[in-house]
Amino acid sequence: MAKPVLAELLRFIAANEELPRALARYKGWDRDTLGKLINAAADRLEEAEAAQATGGTGKPGAMKVRRASEVEKAARASAEELEAAMNESKVERDRRKKARAAAAEAERERAAAEVVAPPPCTRLFSDGAARGNPGPAGAGAVIVNPAGHIVAKMGKFLGESTNNVAEYMGLILGLKRARAMGIKELEVLADSELLVRQLEGKYAVKAEHLAPLHAEAKALLAAFPHVTLRHIPREENAAADEMSNRAIDERL
Repeated sequence: MAKPVLAELLRFIAANEELPRALARYKGWDRDTLGKLINAAADRLEEAEAAQATGGTGKPGAMKVRRASEVEKAARASAEELEAAMNESKVERDRRKKARAAAAEAERERAAAEVVAPPPCTRLFSDGAARGNPGPAGAGAVIVNPAGHIVAKMGKFLGESTNNVAEYMGLILGLKRARAMGIKELEVLADSELLVRQLEGKYAVKAEHLAPLHAEAKALLAAFPHVTLRHIPREENAAADEMSNRAIDERL
């Protein structure tokens, strides 16, 4: 190959070829950058060829090794430079990818932190107690406003009754008071899983004596424009439990 051909070939490629495979292989590099790298490789080759022609002394004819070997070395050096640049680019791309992922995760966390919780609504805690089941029974309910202040406490002595009847009566007692207070949005909380699941329709009402109470509670719940029902642990229902037991003790 004549001296100028290899460098000219590289420059021709840099100026005219689209290099689709190179662009697909080294994502993140554009066509102009690849062209500059190829032109740089051509410059290195010309420098090596000029050094060969003078043997490094600037005088023609002083070359001590075959020109082909020097050209091959220059070509290998250029290829190594290109590969190093590409590998460096891959590391940089990976770094940027991780940085973008971290930024996206931080943004998601920030957005989640800024999500405004729904405004609190009035809560009704209801409970019932029977000592003996059946035995002396009482119903209790407590209404707490959105600010967390108790605005109503109720208790009613039921005479001889069962615990399940007392639970329903506590709920009915509280719902009637909440409706009388004009409350529109209500969260109902009770520690009786049976009562909550029956009102949700997940448990059947098998006891005949509970059916009328179930129907009354359902009708009262339906009268509120916005109402939710939730089962809670007994320790979270202490205020309503206190009222149901006071109803028994004090015959409220």
